[in-house]
Amino acid sequence: MVKRSPFEAVECFHLVFLKLLEARLDRSRYVVKGGVNLRAWFGSARYSEDLDLDAVRTRPDALEEKVDRLLTAPALRAMLSAQGLLLLRSSKPKQTETTQRWKFEIESAGRAPALHTRVEFSRRGSCEEFVLEACRSEIVRPYGLLPPTANHYTASAAIRQKIAALAGRRETQTRDIWDLDHLLRRTDADPRPLPPDLLKALPEAIERVSSVPFDLFKAQVVPFLDPEHQEVYGTRETWASVCRYVIEALSELPG
Repeated sequence: MVKRSPFEAVECFHLVFLKLLEARLDRSRYVVKGGVNLRAWFGSARYSEDLDLDAVRTRPDALEEKVDRLLTAPALRAMLSAQGLLLLRSSKPKQTETTQRWKFEIESAGRAPALHTRVEFSRRGSCEEFVLEACRSEIVRPYGLLPPTANHYTASAAIRQKIAALAGRRETQTRDIWDLDHLLRRTDADPRPLPPDLLKALPEAIERVSSVPFDLFKAQVVPFLDPEHQEVYGTRETWASVCRYVIEALSELPG
């Protein structure tokens, strides 16, 4: 049995969940977003702790039933077992009209303690563009899984979402800056035209990029990279380059 890192084990669980969700919930009813979208569809080097989705025209009770059935299905246990994973326990601490959240404790073969992750569906009325595609083959290849096919937000939409998150969070998260660098540098996406509220928030987003110290990046992002990527990207020089690039790219957007 392959011994996986904690981040690989959690990612494998997310991919298995998405693969099984295809058969249980109409694909038009959910959109993958956040870190899993950036890694599974846009090749980010950063692993995601959790799986975030937007629910689309799905009643909370219907979604709750679908997910609960998925979690008790023999197929889930079998697919996880083949990966050396075991779902120890799950809970659903939040089931409201706007947010439905499940939490999981996972055991990975040859590794202790247990790992934790969550899957969360939101209903906040996003009007951003998304597309139905299979995730990148290189992401699922290490696990021997078939690529999940799901709606996910486009690179342009993800850039706008990240700008909004960077400007709007109570505390700046360095992953937003890292993700913006990846999307702006590695894709041909152009987020323009920006809506008026995002244009208004742009100066705040740029200011926040310039105020984040290296130590915060080292604590919040570097641990979520593979060891070889940590050596390449986990330096002060790289972080300074990331910040400069994002500031320059964001500064050009009003033009």
